Amino acid sequence: MYNVERYERGLKRYPKAGWKAMLGVIHPEGAVAGPNDFRKIAPPGVAMSLLYVPLHKDESTEEMMKLGDRVVDIASGRVFKQWQCDVILWLCTAGSFLRGIGYDQQLIKGIQDATGIPATTTSTAMMEAFKALKMTKIVAVTPYPDSANQLEKKFMEANGVQVLEIAGFDDRDHRDLISRHPHDYYELLKKLDRPDADGLFISCTGLDVMDLIEPLEQELGKPVVTSNQASFWKAFTMAKVTDPINGYGKLFRLQR
Repeated sequence: MYNVERYERGLKRYPKAGWKAMLGVIHPEGAVAGPNDFRKIAPPGVAMSLLYVPLHKDESTEEMMKLGDRVVDIASGRVFKQWQCDVILWLCTAGSFLRGIGYDQQLIKGIQDATGIPATTTSTAMMEAFKALKMTKIVAVTPYPDSANQLEKKFMEANGVQVLEIAGFDDRDHRDLISRHPHDYYELLKKLDRPDADGLFISCTGLDVMDLIEPLEQELGKPVVTSNQASFWKAFTMAKVTDPINGYGKLFRLQR
């Protein structure tokens, strides 16, 4: 039987989840890399309330374009307000750039108007990460088909970052995307790297690539950004989380 007195004693003994900061995170259904990466890097006292956008049929550009359709409605439910979230993050790269320049800002405005809570998206965060790291010419790798890669290149270049090379694995099935070994991205990024690139980017929040950042930075001598790394860096910055985070790239060593 539920014991109110025991519950209240527990509240006094243990601090509530997210006593330092609470993130409201919206993520494509079925993806596990984002939550796993959060657990790797979140400082003590930083928690997240996680909601999912229903899974799309496949990884085609047309299907991925639909990912953002329900984000504002999901954000505006009672969950994030109930948890008193400090920031809402739409944790999805393709779902925040595929509809072109300004779509990420449109989503942010929609979320903020509906909830009264500051918001950001992965595409917004990655562009701010490039700026913070002075990355103006980049090489990018993705799991996407070339049609999506070209739209991402167009988005990044419209936001002031030159894309010297972009290549993907054309993964059109969810199982291929999540089962591809991180080593494949490690090798492709090294292969594509150019002397005139001042930074490297691994796109997609569904990829288990956070642990590649430090080895690549050390080997290639330039900053590496991933979608999840940039997203949580931006969300932590907005939530005024300033704890040092080591082992996951130069971005987290910048002052927040």
